[in-house]
Amino acid sequence: MKKYKVAKFGGTSLATPEALKEVISIIQSDEERKYIVVSAPGKRFKEDIKVTDLLYQLADEIIIGQKADTYELIKQRYLSLTENFKLSFSLEDLLDHILAEMIEEETVEFIVSRGEYITAIILADILGYAFVDAKELVRFRGSRVDYTQTQKIARKYLRDKENIVIPGFYGATLKGDLKLLSRGGADVTGALISAAVHAKMYENWTDQDGFLMCDPRIVEDPHLIDIMSYKELRALSFMGASVIHSDTFYPVAKAGIPINARNTFNREAKGTFIYDYVPASKGRHVVTGIAGLNDFTLVVIEKHLMDETSGFDRKVLLICEKFDIQVEHFPSGTDTFSLMIESRYLKDGKLDALIAQIKKLLKPDTVEVHENISLISIVGRNLMANKYNMLKLFSALVNTNITLRMIDYGSNGTNIVIGVDDIDYEYAINAVYNEFERDDE
Repeated sequence: MKKYKVAKFGGTSLATPEALKEVISIIQSDEERKYIVVSAPGKRFKEDIKVTDLLYQLADEIIIGQKADTYELIKQRYLSLTENFKLSFSLEDLLDHILAEMIEEETVEFIVSRGEYITAIILADILGYAFVDAKELVRFRGSRVDYTQTQKIARKYLRDKENIVIPGFYGATLKGDLKLLSRGGADVTGALISAAVHAKMYENWTDQDGFLMCDPRIVEDPHLIDIMSYKELRALSFMGASVIHSDTFYPVAKAGIPINARNTFNREAKGTFIYDYVPASKGRHVVTGIAGLNDFTLVVIEKHLMDETSGFDRKVLLICEKFDIQVEHFPSGTDTFSLMIESRYLKDGKLDALIAQIKKLLKPDTVEVHENISLISIVGRNLMANKYNMLKLFSALVNTNITLRMIDYGSNGTNIVIGVDDIDYEYAINAVYNEFERDDE
């Protein structure tokens, strides 16, 4: 059985008539692009509002019984988007009908999902493709995607179908209630469809050439990542690299389907390829990418002969669980145990309550708190292969006079996470990037 490609388009790629024309050209330029997943139109210019955000505003108006003023803005966006295309139906009539359905349904999920729904109907009509509603394919159990049921249902539904357009970002429960994925969730829809049809490739088209090694707002003109593994993608996405939704990798990684992140407006660029496995010899850079997050709090617990206290670390984590506090990293030493926690979990007195409970139950000698910490993940499949790479990392930080607050080695050997003060965050990323890239040039 021949395998085909799944192509997902979203955001800026569907924001203007010119962009829509480019999307259509891309789809038609490769007959292997049989399954198309779309998002709602994004921003046309910097100060513009995404259609999804307009739909959230409309949902607020409808649910509290206000006049649906935002509807006219949404209507004009779609009428403007299709002004250069001839549709086989009246788009204005469709939009008015959908507004009536929104008012009758009165749920955020239904109202917001119509952005992708309308976009998919439009694109399917222009292409002459079939429209397939995502509620028929993507299954939720509670608030989470049921991957097993989704694969079973989508595979059976799509078995004999080709040349179709599917709206991203939403699905339905077994009872038929619509549910939304998190923002950027159309990426996940594309991955789910890719796994269901055993796709040859999952193409994710955005307005970027692919993944850059660093945030270009921090590092000037960073290199494009040409190839990386799912593990590296996961590590970078978790730490804030946002070309692709962080949950995208799971369905395709499990099925061994490669991802190609590409630019709708620069189709000559090959983009970034992401595979289940990438040999160490592939790619010329020791560091694949660097990403980070700000505003963490480091709690350092010290207790003499800690190793003789049975289950000390487990007891600390149980206290955190009691307070619904998620711990990102917990590096430890001989008589110390540390907690790296996003500061947002410690608001409204939770930090003081956490420390008080630790002191009460575990009787530590000291508990130190260091706030305003940033985490930086240095990712690379060859990073641990050469002992001098660690020397280079430490040299980069020392030479820039940056204090290292924490270091945690990833167990899979592909990433190292360091903690630095927030004020040193951008300096540290530049220092590490320049140290490794200087030798890779």
